[in-house]
Amino acid sequence: MSKSTKIAAFYEKPELLMKFFGWVSAGVMLFNMVLICCDVFMRYVFNSPIQGATEIVTMLMAWVAYAGMAYTLLKGQHMQLGAIYDKLQGRTKHVISFVIYLLATILFVVMIKASWDQFWASWLIKEKSVAAVTVYVFIGKFGAFLGWLLLAIQGAFMTVYCAVGIAMPNRVDHILINSELPTEAELSAFSGEDEKKKKEGGN
Repeated sequence: MSKSTKIAAFYEKPELLMKFFGWVSAGVMLFNMVLICCDVFMRYVFNSPIQGATEIVTMLMAWVAYAGMAYTLLKGQHMQLGAIYDKLQGRTKHVISFVIYLLATILFVVMIKASWDQFWASWLIKEKSVAAVTVYVFIGKFGAFLGWLLLAIQGAFMTVYCAVGIAMPNRVDHILINSELPTEAELSAFSGEDEKKKKEGGN
């Protein structure tokens, strides 16, 4: 193997798992939307709301919020400040990435313990919400635990990848982040500066 051969982005190995739970998050969100629409329809058209609809939607929001976060992390689409990060190069960029993902993974592990304790206590007493129908609260709390677990797994992969990048910066590509902030070219196009320059050039 030549020294210039790039090392594969192995932090993407859990992608299928993370994508699956991303679809779970989207599916639960769709279910909640349909349930809310049906509840509103039944309430105002037939004066017969769906019993427990609000409690079910509230309980499932944990799955919407947490199940897809690890996939978002993998794709670099969480809210991030890329203005400084994008200007870094080589080993320095890997070091900064390593510190960020290491601290994030430690936080995720701490939250795994906290969310598991919440879920387990709820499971032992079969915690229910006070509603017209039985809604088990521990289902939502398990969704929060699962989300933190997936984040910790993905964060660990990214931390190790950055560590390899520190050791071999020329063979490891940096983890990219997808910033929603517009580029200078996009901003200039929006402000009409490009059109002004074209007109000035034509004159």
